Amino acid sequence: MFNLYFRNTHVSLYYDKELRLGKAVWRGHVQGAEFREAGLLCLDLVDRHELRGWLGDNRKMNSIEPADLQWTLDVFVPQAVASPLLRMANLPSEFEQNREAVAMMIEKKNQLNEQLLVRDFDTEEEAMAWLMEL
Repeated sequence: MFNLYFRNTHVSLYYDKELRLGKAVWRGHVQGAEFREAGLLCLDLVDRHELRGWLGDNRKMNSIEPADLQWTLDVFVPQAVASPLLRMANLPSEFEQNREAVAMMIEKKNQLNEQLLVRDFDTEEEAMAWLMEL
């Protein structure tokens, strides 16, 4: 059962300590300090509970600003690949610019670590089934 870890206007973060899974549900256009705070909270949640799987529900997340994308590539991705995470399931955004930014993040991840698996899914049920295989 997922417990709420954090919520604001643009993101809700959840975790299941027993299953060692986390989930972020994004909404709207989040940017700047708010975007970075949410990213750091995701990393903190993963490390705090030694999560092995993560579901990123980006379906309603708008584009990522260039400066925030650069921060993600420089800070978030390296920390994510160094974390306990083994699998990340992605529910892609309906916004093309967001999907392009996420593709850049995955490319950066692949340069740093091939062990963290990332896959796109059409439904949350499919994504959770894959994460539960851990």
